[in-house]
Amino acid sequence: MKVPCVLLAIALLTFQGPAFALSKAEEHPVITPMPRSQLVPAQSRTKNYASHQFRVKKGKKAEKIEKKGKYWHLRYIIKDANGKTDRSVSREEIVQNYKAAALEKGGNILNEGAYLMTFTLTRKDGGTTWAFLSAGDGSYNLDIIDEAAFKKQLTFDAEEMKRALDEEGHVAIYGISFDIDRAVLKLGAEEVLIEMVKLMKNNPDLKIEIQGHTDNTGSADHNLDLSTRRAETVKKFLLAYGIEAPRMVSKGYGEEKPVAPNDTEEGRAMNRRVELININ
Repeated sequence: MKVPCVLLAIALLTFQGPAFALSKAEEHPVITPMPRSQLVPAQSRTKNYASHQFRVKKGKKAEKIEKKGKYWHLRYIIKDANGKTDRSVSREEIVQNYKAAALEKGGNILNEGAYLMTFTLTRKDGGTTWAFLSAGDGSYNLDIIDEAAFKKQLTFDAEEMKRALDEEGHVAIYGISFDIDRAVLKLGAEEVLIEMVKLMKNNPDLKIEIQGHTDNTGSADHNLDLSTRRAETVKKFLLAYGIEAPRMVSKGYGEEKPVAPNDTEEGRAMNRRVELININ
């Protein structure tokens, strides 16, 4: 009898499985196997540093994005009570259970089909885990990259923002995080936004342009739209905290104004930013 999907989704988050001496060290520490899954060591591998291309849906189209970091290729077979492949667990069921588990962990689904899925999870160190699942009846493969956390992000309090605005006329803010390819704020972004509220309340004559910027991943039109919506999200946050609308203008620039090369993840991370411009 099949385990209900909801139970499988919960189990996926916590299940560690039996201690397979030859394979346990090769499994991913966060993306754990479904119940009764056994790793196939001969068809699995781990590399301390490698690249992998993940298929991501952009609007109506799908494109490949290359990510680099620690890499896992994991092959799992779901066993029945007799130790044989349990093909009653369909590929659709496997995909839906990993989807439910990823969403439970606050992840993002970037591409999905009947037997495949690309998703991401944000780790505690601030880095992103990218995963591609391809499933068959009773078996599945996972390709995973642990992308390193960006170490050079700068966050400012209200006083530091004001100092930068006075001295340079602008300040880049890297602590405002959004869901991938969306204008929805991630948990924790409010800490920096509250400092922006303090900045505006402490300086009642200050007027700013809130700029949204992206890297060059995806089309230029898509990035311009995304950056515009993200800048507007920041403006709406400030409005909700009592900052008057005439003191703020929001505008997206997409990939037009990079501050670093887009050929490295560090550079792309620097280009994904919100900037404040003094327009007094």
